[in-house]
Amino acid sequence: MIPAILKAILFLILLLLGLLLLILFLLLFVPFCYRGDGKRVEEQLSGALRVSWLFSLLRLKLTYQERMKAELYFLCFRLYRLENEEEEARAQIADGDVREASENAQKTETAVPPASETEAIPVTEQNIAGKGTGVLSEKKNETEAALEAAEERQRKKQLREKKHRRLSKGERSPEGEPMQGKIAAVWNRLRQLYRRAETEYDFFQSERTQRFLHFLKKKLFRFLRELIPRRIAGELRFGFADPATTGQVAALAALLLPFYRDSLRIEPLFDREELSGELSFRGHLQLFVFLFGAAQVWFHRDFRYVYRHIRGRDKRQKTEGVHG
Repeated sequence: MIPAILKAILFLILLLLGLLLLILFLLLFVPFCYRGDGKRVEEQLSGALRVSWLFSLLRLKLTYQERMKAELYFLCFRLYRLENEEEEARAQIADGDVREASENAQKTETAVPPASETEAIPVTEQNIAGKGTGVLSEKKNETEAALEAAEERQRKKQLREKKHRRLSKGERSPEGEPMQGKIAAVWNRLRQLYRRAETEYDFFQSERTQRFLHFLKKKLFRFLRELIPRRIAGELRFGFADPATTGQVAALAALLLPFYRDSLRIEPLFDREELSGELSFRGHLQLFVFLFGAAQVWFHRDFRYVYRHIRGRDKRQKTEGVHG
């Protein structure tokens, strides 16, 4: 009996591990497909984005037309909807505002006493005498403050004259450091900056650093190629208030011409300010590409060398910032 139970438990554990490995394998190698379209006409923006995975087993739909809507589906069942939560949040906020306004109105009514409960304060000789004493004390305080300010100005003037006499005689400054010492400190600081710049230049020009940067550039272009949609179609018209800005954006679009040569039409407008057009795109991406690329960068033979140099530089900067 006991061996049968142990076999069943072991079988369940292996089954769960197999399911986890299968799910992980599917997440890494089955691509996430996406497609979207957008339109902007007469300052009205609308668009939709759909993301699906594993033959539309899991679907996410985002739409925008005056407000954002989101829906998440698993097979034919809707698991999540953003619009309902927004409406409930708006209703709760409106109820809270109404409740807070009513409470404030009640507090205002209770805080203001009726006119029958207010009593006039009688004017007596004691009140008049108290007011006179207060005026005299205020004048006395103003006179004392003026005297203290005059004494402070005289003290500062004497300190400036004493400092000027010391500097003219070549003596030490009030901080206790000679002028020549300050110049030497500035010179030492400039020498340190020059040595650091020379060290950084040597590090950047070293063979190991250049080899790692070349490898990193290849991986970044691979990631970018995976992220860019496979198909892009549409037309775009843009114009800014300054024609120079329009020309700069057009130059940037010309640099990206190999990515959309036969699919996207771009028209710069130099005579008016406008942003309109239609755009549709589709593509897919695999998590395995990013995970495997990151692992290749981490285990590269020159990554540790570059990482240790950057980490040591950060530590030196922190130490200098704390201790000077």
